[in-house]
Amino acid sequence: MNKKEDILNAAIELFSKRGLEGVSIREIATLANVHFASIRYHYGDKEELYKACISKHGESRLLSAQKFLSAEPKNHEDMRLRLGYAIDDVFRIHNENPFLTKLILLEVESTDHRSDLILKKTMVAMTETYASFFKACQAKKFIDKNLDPLFLTQSLMGILHHFMRTEHIRERLLAHKPLEDRENKEIMIKNIITLILGKK
Repeated sequence: MNKKEDILNAAIELFSKRGLEGVSIREIATLANVHFASIRYHYGDKEELYKACISKHGESRLLSAQKFLSAEPKNHEDMRLRLGYAIDDVFRIHNENPFLTKLILLEVESTDHRSDLILKKTMVAMTETYASFFKACQAKKFIDKNLDPLFLTQSLMGILHHFMRTEHIRERLLAHKPLEDRENKEIMIKNIITLILGKK
């Protein structure tokens, strides 16, 4: 990795644990093993660095949704496959950097609204991509036309975020395997698809 990526990853980890106000530029520099002037050079001030962290996650989630859900499904099997790939990619993004998931959830629940413009460009656009996919499924009569596509999307996101947020709790208290475990992840994805789309 380069210095810019090292800074971003260090910032994501610290911000996810203590929020924007609870972290100093020097702490980020120490964890990233760079001089604090490098942070100012690459990102400007601490708030701009924070927004860059939020943007990184939002952009990856938006691109993922567009990759798998932009095209209309051809049939029931294609619908389930596309949604399964999209869910699997959300878990991939989470597994690559769990701190990023934690940070975005903290920001979404925040009352500061400092990143609302970034969230509208990325996470809201991602939500619209999912909702459009469900609308296309309804138009082809693959799913119940009376279901609200936005409600389906929000329900799906709630389920995914719950499993990502509580992963360590389920491992510790219930001896569940982590989301990195392929077999466990595949079973979970099948169950989520059935919950959202119903049985085949």
